[in-house]
Amino acid sequence: MGFYAITGGTTGIGAATRKLLQEQGHTVINIDIKGGDITADLAIKAERQRAIAELQQKAAEGLDCFISCAGVGPTEPGDRIMSLNYFAAKELTEAAFPLLAKKGGNALVVSSNSANMAGLNTEFVAIMCDEDDEAKACQAAKGLEGLAKQQAYQGSKFAIAKWVRRISGKWAARGVRINAIAPGATMTPLLEKGLADPNFTTGMRTYPIPTQYGKADNFLKPEQIAQCMLFMISPAADCLNGTVLYADGGTDAVLRTERF
Repeated sequence: MGFYAITGGTTGIGAATRKLLQEQGHTVINIDIKGGDITADLAIKAERQRAIAELQQKAAEGLDCFISCAGVGPTEPGDRIMSLNYFAAKELTEAAFPLLAKKGGNALVVSSNSANMAGLNTEFVAIMCDEDDEAKACQAAKGLEGLAKQQAYQGSKFAIAKWVRRISGKWAARGVRINAIAPGATMTPLLEKGLADPNFTTGMRTYPIPTQYGKADNFLKPEQIAQCMLFMISPAADCLNGTVLYADGGTDAVLRTERF
């Protein structure tokens, strides 16, 4: 059986993925702000560095897979969105690379299908991907209010997928493949907070999800995304590298019909 690590494995998509892995008999280290095997607020740099040190100790023999799932939505402060969704995801995944290399493992990072929707703030993306400046990114997003915080969320999810694409070739040459998954509107605590916020509920409820048409459930389930994730990290998907998989019920295909 395999040895895995996941961030954000306490609730939502992360919890569903961790549960499926454990049911298969794998050992899964959960790194999360609550209920984790390693407890840390990954939006805080000192906390994530401590989490990395603990992970390196617990997984000294290597990892079969590292999954970066921890994240927050646009209802949270803009600076927290930047720190957690991009910088923490990148830093933890990079730190896991030597552990993955020991076992020829792979990594999977959670992005979002909103990354390529209209309204992307390319300046935010540049600060993250090109300047790699967490303090500047947080300062730029700190004062955002209401719907404007979607720019931080969308930018962070675009940036992390872009980072995965950029480094995938180099990592694969050293025996470690890395991919990203871009879920659509999935009924998780993150989505529930958005639906409770009058700034976001209308937009979230009107996103088209073709596979849900005619069904009582308006949104995707965490288990559906988790099943896609299990395939992506499995030996059956060993040809996938640098891939961004849209697991959104067809939303991206509807909104960006001429792009792929």
